[in-house]
Amino acid sequence: MIGLTLEDVVQMDCLFRDVWNIPVMEKIIKERFNGKYPARKSIQTNFAHVGGPDGLQFQADAIAYCGK
Repeated sequence: MIGLTLEDVVQMDCLFRDVWNIPVMEKIIKERFNGKYPARKSIQTNFAHVGGPDGLQFQADAIAYCGK
């Protein structure tokens, strides 16, 4: 809504149901962020227990900075 893009993302908190899926996230970050990677923290959590095996697997909270 305010014109920021993935290039403006400077920090991400990445929450995983299974932390062994980090390589999947890293592959996507390399594809989408064009070499300008945000600082990130990966955490395994049981937040996604509802829904069984097909429930929520990943959640990302990100901070973007516009510099204006």
